[in-house]
This record gives sequence, C-alpha cells and structure tokens, in this order.
Amino acid sequence: MRFPAAHRAIRSAGLCIGAGLLAACAAVSPGTDSVPTHHIQIQNGVTPQRLDVHVGDEIRWHNLRSEPVKISLLSHLSGSGVSCQTGFSSFGSLDDTATIPPNGYVSLCFSQAGSIQYNVWLNLDDPLRSMTPTARIVVSTRPT
Repeated sequence: MRFPAAHRAIRSAGLCIGAGLLAACAAVSPGTDSVPTHHIQIQNGVTPQRLDVHVGDEIRWHNLRSEPVKISLLSHLSGSGVSCQTGFSSFGSLDDTATIPPNGYVSLCFSQAGSIQYNVWLNLDDPLRSMTPTARIVVSTRPT
C-alpha cells in the first residue's frame, strides 16, 4: 500500500521527534552525569575502611548481606554539608543514620571538606556485638 506524500511527511516528522526525545532522555539518564561515584561494600565488614574523595563526589554504601544493616555517621551533618542524598531521611535536618535493605544502598555527596567517621551494625537485633570498626571518609577540595 502506498501512502500519500503528506502522510509520509507526517510519519517522518513523528519518527524524528521520537528519536530526538530518546536522545534527550539518554543524555540525562542516571549514571551518565559527571559526578564521580565511590562504592563502599558491606559484607562481614566494611571495605574500604578509609576512603579519600573530593567535595561533591557521591559515596554509596552497598549492603551485600541478606539482612538489613544500619549505618550511623558519628558527626552530625547539616543540610548545607550535603549536596545529595539517597536513603537518609531529612525532616528539617539530615538524619545521621540509615537502614540499608539487603542488596540495597544509601548515598551521600558531601559539600564541604572534612573527615567523616561512621559505624555499621551488621545485626540490628544485636547492636553491641555487631558493630564494625569505625571507618572514615576524608573529603578534600578538588585540585584546580
């Protein structure tokens, strides 16, 4: 079946618009931005124990266990000290603890240089005996 020229033109325009929308979506899809992401793995402990990052980098704590774990930052963070967060609740101020579900993650981006210490509890029912050694994230300004 042969379509009239006007129909072909409309169909071509629709395909071009659709292709343009797909390209635009691909350009802003998660994981394609230029923010460096650093990964901390939680299994029978925390790896790495010390992580050096720059202001604005994303830090992701991945729970690779089959049960939830709890992370607690040892210094209180204000909303101005964090430029992005996933999994930490904020009701007026940023909560310094988060529960990470099995195979899930939480993340933070620090907006100021400094040193952040934290602990992870591997067994929520036994917090006294399941706390990992204190780990540290050292945040520095990006060299110019």
